[in-house]
Amino acid sequence: MDCIYLGRYVVIKSVVRTIRGVIYLLISGHDVTEMYPDPVAKPLLPKRARGFLSVDTYKCNLCSECKHICPSKAIEIDMDNISLNIDYTLCMYCGYCCVVCPEAALSFSKEFEGATKNRDFFQHGFSIINIRNIKKVNN
Repeated sequence: MDCIYLGRYVVIKSVVRTIRGVIYLLISGHDVTEMYPDPVAKPLLPKRARGFLSVDTYKCNLCSECKHICPSKAIEIDMDNISLNIDYTLCMYCGYCCVVCPEAALSFSKEFEGATKNRDFFQHGFSIINIRNIKKVNN
């Protein structure tokens, strides 16, 4: 019998709290829902936050160290088009590729919002510009 009264007490207490919260919001005039993405407010990210990978195309020499270390095989190197391709749907953002890169060409950007309806948004190809370094490494 005590359980029934305790259950009623909890339900009534929850309803009273909800009504108090709704009245507070109506009186204070605060917005209940935030607009996303908020064009005004940029979030303050920690110094070591990991967003999308970015490639410095002047430093990269297509040595394929990043490709070999990547546990999810998100990095592909295309020697025909001289490009480095990253599939962000596979990337785990572990950072191994950034650590192993001898030229420090890979780094994480502060861009992290990837909400999109188009899956092609997550396929990025970076055309490598520094062709002299590529000839040294691959010969």
